[in-house]
Amino acid sequence: MEKTIIDYLLIVRKKLWWIALFVLLSCAVTFYVSQTFVQPVYQANSKLLVNSADKSADAIDLNNVTMNLSLVESYKAIIKSSKIVDEVAAAHPEFALTPEKLAKKLKISSVDKTQLITIAVEDPDYGRAVAIANAVATTFIADIPSLMNMNNVTMLAPADPDKRPQPVNASLALNLAISFLLSLMAALGAVFFLENINDTIRSEKEAEFYVGLPVLASIGAIKEHDVPRRMRVASREAGEQAYVAVK
Repeated sequence: MEKTIIDYLLIVRKKLWWIALFVLLSCAVTFYVSQTFVQPVYQANSKLLVNSADKSADAIDLNNVTMNLSLVESYKAIIKSSKIVDEVAAAHPEFALTPEKLAKKLKISSVDKTQLITIAVEDPDYGRAVAIANAVATTFIADIPSLMNMNNVTMLAPADPDKRPQPVNASLALNLAISFLLSLMAALGAVFFLENINDTIRSEKEAEFYVGLPVLASIGAIKEHDVPRRMRVASREAGEQAYVAVK
């Protein structure tokens, strides 16, 4: 028998306490795990600008702009090269990072058709992430004249040590929201699945559908505490007597 939306709403209302309990427990577990086991990771960004090497030009030369745009990709590769990474790791032992680990922390990106390069560093300590990002940017700017025979990179915006960003590995509120939605979907799915595999006839509508006859009357469930005490006593006394049913 096909169920309507009203039928499913009645099922949800009947199992609402079970659904609420499951969602509450899931959110509580998510809160505990997020606070106890998940270590927050912060990101610091340093922005570089690739500008014209010819400072004396009064007007913008489109050829220089085009050349700078083509140099951006080369500069992104140079920033993560062993030349820059090894120099930063050797000059800053306080980072306690090998060149290989330092290179893994670096995320170099650029906006399409712009002369901006972003050096992003992720670390559990935001202060250390700021220091690493600014050290890599400063080292690259100092080395680029000898590597490319031009001085056309400037620091546009260093990483700000006073900024207090949110963790990049999902916040507690986001984790709780995801846990709430997933647990709610799982609870509803389990309730509907158990309801569909249960072949018990539980309503006049189902009885009429399966039997094919109209329902004339129904007897509701009677709980023991709803029955008067004298009737319960009489029922037990009658049950102790032996009797024979004859058709």
